[in-house]
Amino acid sequence: MKNNDSKSIKEVEKRVIISSSGDLQEFDEHISAMGSAKISGGKTNKSIRISGSGKINGDLECDGLTSSGNLTGSGNFTSHGDISSSGSFNIAGFVYGDENGDFSGSTQIGNLVNLQGSLIASGSFKVGHFVRGEQGVQLSGSSEINGNLSSEKSIKIDGSTHIEGNVVGEEVLFGVSQNIRKKQHYRIHGSIHAKNNVNVSKTHVDGDIKGKSVTIGKGSEILGNVYYVDTIEIDKKTKLANEPTQIELNEL
Repeated sequence: MKNNDSKSIKEVEKRVIISSSGDLQEFDEHISAMGSAKISGGKTNKSIRISGSGKINGDLECDGLTSSGNLTGSGNFTSHGDISSSGSFNIAGFVYGDENGDFSGSTQIGNLVNLQGSLIASGSFKVGHFVRGEQGVQLSGSSEINGNLSSEKSIKIDGSTHIEGNVVGEEVLFGVSQNIRKKQHYRIHGSIHAKNNVNVSKTHVDGDIKGKSVTIGKGSEILGNVYYVDTIEIDKKTKLANEPTQIELNEL
């Protein structure tokens, strides 16, 4: 579709309208907007690339999103391809994705985040409900999750973190990076449950820790119970409310 003078693309059958004050182009598989872009709610079978500032009015469903700059949305966002944001990404509702999500800069989601692929976030990452990255989660920077954090794969967090709910994954790692700074800390109001290994440092857990092998590093405090199947290592500077309990694999 050729650009017209107003630089506006309308997909009538899908009820999506994209307009931009800068360059706007449509290709076979994606739509590219530069400058200040506005996107109406609706659905498009193409991916969207925004460079500059973007505003989504209502719910949007697309085949992928790449945003560099400042993007805000007043509704829910669904992507059937990868989501990549560098800069500011602010969605009032939920974010759902069939593939991976990579967020750097400032990210704020009002409701939940549910990705079938992996989730990588650096910088500020705040979510109003639960977060799930089916194929793994990596958070570095400052994160705040007002719900559960879960994955079928590994969860690795190296930035200061506050999680209101439980953390559930195949492997759960908090603060194991060699580059960890002294002021970084991790606070979990729920419990930690891993199918394999749990390794945490400078971590406060209100609930329990359960894993096949458990390592609790210095500066940690566990108010609940600690359950392990094979091995356990506890730093002498760790505070435990209860003695660790060894369990059988079928109890994990």
